[in-house]
Amino acid sequence: MVDSSKLILHDLRLIRNAILDVIVRHSKVENMTEVLKRARSKKIFAGNEFAELLAEIQSADSSLELDWDFDAGEEWARFFSRENGTVCMMNAKIGVAFIRKAYEFSNIEHIVGALEIVFTENYSSEDWFIDLADLEQNVPEICWYASEEAVDPTCISLDDLYFATV
Repeated sequence: MVDSSKLILHDLRLIRNAILDVIVRHSKVENMTEVLKRARSKKIFAGNEFAELLAEIQSADSSLELDWDFDAGEEWARFFSRENGTVCMMNAKIGVAFIRKAYEFSNIEHIVGALEIVFTENYSSEDWFIDLADLEQNVPEICWYASEEAVDPTCISLDDLYFATV
């Protein structure tokens, strides 16, 4: 009887530690779904609006190189600079832009200022989580293509978001 009580206590401690780990992890990550819902409420691109916006950005800052394949139906466009690598990631369907803090945002602020702007240190830190059911219901323009085994939606980076929804 004593051995089973010790085993139960041990199991309860493991469960408690797992719950605490989840709480701590989620306290450090931000809700991507809420960002995308705000972006959707600000702008849904129609026709050639997105392509025109990208052209305006390139005109405003000629040092940026565009990575976006319109013909392939890519849902994200990225801009790169020689100094900072990826400096901007924008969705082709809703008004959201993830901009690297190291980039001189004033170069394009007047063009993208009406979008949901999120500044980031980098695109590889797993600082986000996404509620896939909420995304599907409230932001139908963005489709999550990755399996949960390939990309864990409870802890994603902006690069993960790009590849899971491109």
